[in-house]
Amino acid sequence: MENLLRLGKQDTTILINMCLALVAGLLIAIGYCISQKRRTYSKSVVATIFLLPIVVAVVIPLIATDLKKALSLAGIFALVRFRSVPGDAKDIFYIFFTLTVGVAIALGYYIVAFALLFIVSVFYIVMCRFIKFSEDQILRITIPEDMNYNGVFDDIFEKYLSKSELTDVKTSNMGTLFTISYSVHLKDEAKVKEMIDEIRTRNGNLTVVVQMDPQMFLKL
Repeated sequence: MENLLRLGKQDTTILINMCLALVAGLLIAIGYCISQKRRTYSKSVVATIFLLPIVVAVVIPLIATDLKKALSLAGIFALVRFRSVPGDAKDIFYIFFTLTVGVAIALGYYIVAFALLFIVSVFYIVMCRFIKFSEDQILRITIPEDMNYNGVFDDIFEKYLSKSELTDVKTSNMGTLFTISYSVHLKDEAKVKEMIDEIRTRNGNLTVVVQMDPQMFLKL
């Protein structure tokens, strides 16, 4: 009887944690959406942020007294981490932040969890909305196979870019074309079209792609 009461009390605690985690996940997801400057963002990241605290709130109490289960869970998290495709650093931070809030709720630190949620969310929104971060872009240029790409765009890069680093060269169209990729940093994003127009006059008006962020392309 005493064991049943203990189990019933534990079930009630887990249900309460699930409700609080649901609220926390919703608030974190809303904060993430607000923080994004671009209009589009990964729906999978939003869904993960929303649901992760609930899962953690249930899992942590179940493994709290079992070392083998805890080690197994750590192995699963490690497997997921190394099998996943690297994403945006800010998204990875937000996943870790969400996981931390879920753990705090699961352990009963409700005030700490929601204080962390509020403080980090506010600072994150302010930083993303009002602070301009310096981020590299990807520039992809298609050239004919008979063009020597070494140094051919250097004067254009010097005019429009503060950084340009060759990262990849591959053939396309059965070897008749080459696609060369650079990691670049623009001096002025307002002059992207001017830079692309100058590149097109030199590469025979073939495709030029500037990847501004993981979900937006400018292609001419």
